[in-house]
Amino acid sequence: MQFLLHGGLAADVGEAMIRHGHRVHQIAELTDQTSASGPPDKLLADLAQRQWCLLTADRDFIHSVYDQGLAFSLCIVLLLGEPSERNAAVDRLFERYKRLSPKRLYTVTPGRVKVRQLPG
Repeated sequence: MQFLLHGGLAADVGEAMIRHGHRVHQIAELTDQTSASGPPDKLLADLAQRQWCLLTADRDFIHSVYDQGLAFSLCIVLLLGEPSERNAAVDRLFERYKRLSPKRLYTVTPGRVKVRQLPG
């Protein structure tokens, strides 16, 4: 799977994703910078077109997705907790779920992994 790193995630999170066999992309790779910094619907549409999932630490972005009822056909991973714990959180996610399902939000906290269906 391919993931866009979003919400101020550090390089070690990208390295953890690569270690689990995934590709990571930076926000600068998006050609349309308005979708990168603009409303969630533009970013999700751009990601869907590229077939990239989203890996973020931005709770407000996720709240906007649910508040606006935005459909997204791929998965979103929300990493919560301290930046120093996020590398281990990625490992914990893939220990529990070998494959991530489409149309799901995976919320990874220091203590657990929670799965919700995305709107739409």
